[in-house]
Amino acid sequence: MSKVAHICTSSSSHKILVDKLMLMKQRGYDIHLISSQEGYDEEMMKQYTLKLKFVPMNRSIRPFQDLRSIYRLIRLIKLERYDIVHTHTAKAGLIGRIAAWITRTPLIVHTTHGLPFYEGQGALKNWMYRTLEIVGSFFCDAIASQNKEDIVKIKDFAPGKRVFYEGNGVDLDHLDRRKASITREELQKLRYDLQIDSSKKVLLVAARLEPVKNHSFLLAGIQQLVQSGKTNFVCLLAGKGPLESQIRAEISAFGLEEYVRLIGHQSDIYPYIQLADLISLTSEKEGIPRIIMEAMAFSKPVIASDVLGTRELVQHMNTGLLVPYLQEKELANALKQVLFNDEWGKLLGQNGRKVIEREFTEEAVTQRIDHYYRQLNGGVVVKRQIEFS
Repeated sequence: MSKVAHICTSSSSHKILVDKLMLMKQRGYDIHLISSQEGYDEEMMKQYTLKLKFVPMNRSIRPFQDLRSIYRLIRLIKLERYDIVHTHTAKAGLIGRIAAWITRTPLIVHTTHGLPFYEGQGALKNWMYRTLEIVGSFFCDAIASQNKEDIVKIKDFAPGKRVFYEGNGVDLDHLDRRKASITREELQKLRYDLQIDSSKKVLLVAARLEPVKNHSFLLAGIQQLVQSGKTNFVCLLAGKGPLESQIRAEISAFGLEEYVRLIGHQSDIYPYIQLADLISLTSEKEGIPRIIMEAMAFSKPVIASDVLGTRELVQHMNTGLLVPYLQEKELANALKQVLFNDEWGKLLGQNGRKVIEREFTEEAVTQRIDHYYRQLNGGVVVKRQIEFS
C-alpha cells in the first residue's frame, strides 16, 4: 500500500479534493491530507474518513513564515515516510515540493488547478507567478493539469518534466443521493427563509469573494438586465472572501439591493443548486470549476465567462452559454435568454448532465491519477537513489 500525502494551502480547498481522495483510498492508497486550518469545515469533513494533518501556511508570499512552513512539512514528511507527495494550489505547490525533495520522497507530483499566471494579468504578477512555477518544477517528477489548455504552457516552462492531463470531475453517485434527499418541503422552506416569492426566478453564483471571480462584472450585467425590464428574479451570492465589503457597496451603488443577496459561505450548497433556475460564474480564469460541474450534474443550465477552464467544461448553446469576458451587455442578454426560458433552460441542463456523465466524473480522474502514479513510481525511485548516492 503506497502512503500518499496530498498538500494544499488551506482547508478551504478540501472540498475540491476529498471525493477523489476517498476513491483513491478505495483503490488501496493510504491517503493523508495536509493543509493549514484556514477555512476548515468540520461538519463537511465528518463525512470523510481521511487522515488530516494541519501545518500553518499562508496564501500570500511571506518569506520567514514560508520557511517555517517548509521546516514543519519536512519534519512531518520525515516522520510519516510518504511514498508519494502530491501538491495542489500555488503556495503549497511550491513549499510542499521543496520539502518533499529535501526529504528524498520517492515520487513528487504537482497538480495545477489552473495556472496562477494568465493572459490579462499584471506584468509583474504574471512574471512572479511564472517564475515560482518554474522554480517549483525543479523539485518534482511530474506535473498534472486539470485543464487541457494549460498543458502547453507547462511543457514550455518545465521542459523535460512528465506532464499529464488529470482533468476534474464529480462523484455522481454522491451527488445523485444528495439531490434525491432534498425534498420539495425543504426547498419551499428555503424560499421562505430567503424571502423569495414563488414566482421569482433564482440565479445562483457560488464563488469566493475575491478578485479573480470578478463579481463586479456579474453585477454590471445584472444591472443591465434590470434596466431592460427583466426584474422578476433574485440573485444569490454564496461565498465569503476579502471583497465582501466592496461587493456590498457595489450592490448599493448599482441599486440592486432588491435583486442581489449575499448569503455567505454555505457548507451544503446543494439545496441552493436545486432551488436555482440558473447557475452563473463570471471569473477571469478557472481550473475546471466545481460549482459548474455540480450544477450540470444537477441538470441545471449554466452561464459563464468564456475563459480558461470554463470553456473546456461549458459547451456554448448546448449545455449553457459562454459570454466574452467583461462584455456586460452580452452577459445581460445571456441571462435574459436562459433565466426566463424554462424549456430551453431544461434542455441545456439535460445536455449538461450527459456531458458530466461522459467526461467529468471523479472515477475517470482517479483512474488517470492511479495510472500515472504506477507509470512513474518505479523509474523515479531508481533515479532518486542515483541522485542522492
